[in-house]
Parts: sequence; C-alpha cells; structure tokens
Amino acid sequence: MVKTLVLVRHGAPEATSDSGSDLDRRLTASGARALRVSYPRTFALLGDDAQPVVWSSPAVRALETADVVAAAAGVDDIEVHQSLYSQDVAAFLAELDAADALCVIAVGHAPFVDTLAGRFLGTCPAFGKGAALAIDLPEGFSGRGLLRWYVAGPEVTSWEELAVVEHAVAGAVSELSAHADTFLAGPESAEALLEFRVSLRRVRSLLQFLSPWQAKKQNRRCEHVIKELQVASGRLRALDILAECVAGLVESGELGENSLLPMSCAKERSLECASLVTLMRKRHSAKDLSKIAAELGHHFRWKSRVSERGVTADDFRAHFDEQFNEVDEDLFGLDLTDGDAVYVARRDTKEMRYVAERLGEVLGPERAQMSEYLDEIQRELGALSDARGNRQLAEECAKSPRFRGVRADLGIVARDQAEVVSAITSGLRRREVEDHAAGEATAQDAEGDEEE
Repeated sequence: MVKTLVLVRHGAPEATSDSGSDLDRRLTASGARALRVSYPRTFALLGDDAQPVVWSSPAVRALETADVVAAAAGVDDIEVHQSLYSQDVAAFLAELDAADALCVIAVGHAPFVDTLAGRFLGTCPAFGKGAALAIDLPEGFSGRGLLRWYVAGPEVTSWEELAVVEHAVAGAVSELSAHADTFLAGPESAEALLEFRVSLRRVRSLLQFLSPWQAKKQNRRCEHVIKELQVASGRLRALDILAECVAGLVESGELGENSLLPMSCAKERSLECASLVTLMRKRHSAKDLSKIAAELGHHFRWKSRVSERGVTADDFRAHFDEQFNEVDEDLFGLDLTDGDAVYVARRDTKEMRYVAERLGEVLGPERAQMSEYLDEIQRELGALSDARGNRQLAEECAKSPRFRGVRADLGIVARDQAEVVSAITSGLRRREVEDHAAGEATAQDAEGDEEE
C-alpha cells in the first residue's frame, strides 16, 4: 500500500511545440537546468529508505521532468500513466490503490496536482512549475493525508540567459564548421579563407568574453585550437590582401599592365596555401575543430558556481561595459604610428563588435547597436593596418629569390602603401582634432545656456 505520495508539477515548458501538439511541448533549456540544480536537494528529503517509483504523464514536458526526478531519486524506470495527462482523478486513485510501492512520485499538470493535494490535505500551497509536495497517507489513499514537506518550483530566470548564450555560441560554431569545410574544399578561394578566418575570430571572441563563466579547461582547450588556426592562416590572408593591393595598382596604372607581380603573388599564395593545408592535416586541425564545434554546440560547460546559481543579463552587461570602456580608453589618444598598438586596438574593437552582434539578445538593444560604431572604427584601423602590412610584406618579399624579377614593382607597392599609411594617419588625426573642438564648443554652448 502506498504510504507516501509525492506530487510534482512539470517544469517550465516552451509555449508551443514544433508539431503544434500540446503533448510534444518540451521543457525550456532554462527550465530543465533549474530542475537539475534544485531536485537533488528536493528529493533528498525523502530519505535513503524511500524506494520510490516514478509515474509520469505522457506529455514530453512531464517525461523530461520525470527524468530529472528519477535521476535525483535514484530510480531507473519511469511508468507512464495516461490518467496524469487526462487529469482523471478516479482513474489515478484506482492506479494508486493497485500499486505495491510504498512511495509514488507522480509528475503531472495543473490543476490536477492541486486537485489531488486538496483531496488529501484539504488546503495546499499553490503548485508553481516544478513544485513538489510530499503527502504521508497513514490510512491509504481513501483517507486524509498529512503534509510531509513542500518545495516551491525553482526560479528559472537566472538560467534563462545561459540558454540564450549557449544558443548563440552553438550558432557561431555551426557557421565555423561550415566555413572550415568550404575552405578545405576550395582553399584557392580568397573569399573562402576570409569567411573561415572571420568565423574563427567570432567564436574566439565569444570564448574570451565568456571566460569568467565558462569551465576553464574547456575554454582554454577550445581557444587554443582556434588560435592555432588563426596564426597558421595569417600569412595566407596577408598575401590575399597584398594581391588585392597589387591588382588595384595595376588597374590604376601605377604598375604596368605587363607587370609580373600579380603572377608572382599568385604563385606565392599557392605555395603558402599548400603549406597551410598540409599543416592542418598533419596536426589534425580539421578533426580538432570538429570536436570543439560539437562540444561547444551541444555540451557547453559552465563553472560549477554558474551551474548552481546562473548568471543574469546584468552580469553579462556589466562585463561588456567594463571591456568596452577599456577598449574606448585605449582608442583615446592611440598612437597611430605604433603598428603594434593599432593592431591590438583593431583586434579588440573587432572582438567587442562580434560580441555585441552575437549576444545582442542578452546585452540589450543599446549595446547591440554599438556593433555599428565598433565596425566603423574597426574598418578605419583595418585600412591602416592593411596598408602597413602590405608595405612590410612587400619589403619582405623583395628579399626572397622567388620575387627576384619583380623587386622594382614591389618597391612601388611599398612606397604606395607608405603613402596610404601617411594619408590615413593624417586623416584620423585631423578628425580627432575636429571632434575634440566640436566637443569643446558643445560644452561651452551648454555653459552659456546655463548662465542665461
């Protein structure tokens, strides 16, 4: 005879299912996580000798809740009872009367669980999603029961943002996998390489931003694989940028139509491309990338304190603001003649832009819109870095025997890009002065208004 009945309302469900059927509605990611965190403590209240059985409504949201209950209570099997979904009190009580278990945990729906609790207790606390209530039945199911304990449903808000972030990361790594496959299938394409590198940077930016909350080992392992691919493919991307510059100079007439430099650049790219593909295969980079993509897409690991307490949108926003302010401070008074400083500023700005784009749902519309401002800055610094990189690469190639016949043309490229660097630097400085003057004028006008 059943001595203890535990009534459980399923956790927080999605509003609709893909099929449109109520039976197919699942728990939300945050709802399931909240149950996994809270239920071990809840069902420990039964004690070690309870030996419960778990019954569940056939609805998916109830079955998923029952899975968490069973894991917390140490139960292997779950019995499906239609009466819990149809909310048939008579049928359920008949099944309870026929049960030979001492303790039954029944996972169902509102208002059925409230009705049953009222049937045995007279009055009972409200059943929120995920709530559990244990009733001792000293006289069996036909008599009155005694409230043994009640635990309110867990708060899911703290875990809702984690689910959004996990979805954003999964989307980014899915794109990375697709771009990696496209590049490896046609590494001769400069566009495929660019898309691959952009997707690498997007995922790495997210990992760096989430490092305070992500499990340290997973974060470091995944970032290491991505960083290796970024470094390995860096020269190939630099050659593509140089080739674009050379093509532009041929088109403008700075280089003669019969210049052999475009061909030399193409040959150099072919050699570098073959070297990169060989390196990736030797190091099993593609396989490592597939592993971390699957891991980040399906098994993103949070630090234990995060899994237990969650992270709020305010936590993510505060971290973003802190990093954004650091980048903004670095940009103010940036020494444009320092190539390394410009490169770092461009990289950091680009990372903040990707984070604002990908995590806009958590960060909010105001911060998400910052991606446009950051993109503008990144493009300006990018043009400066590319021109400086082209000049350095042209000078480097001029020392290589493979470019012996085109050294004069490489000299033209180096001088042209040095002029571009000078022009961009002057333009940025002039605009900085103008912006500063405009800001002072606005401040003076404001002071004048106050005096009036």
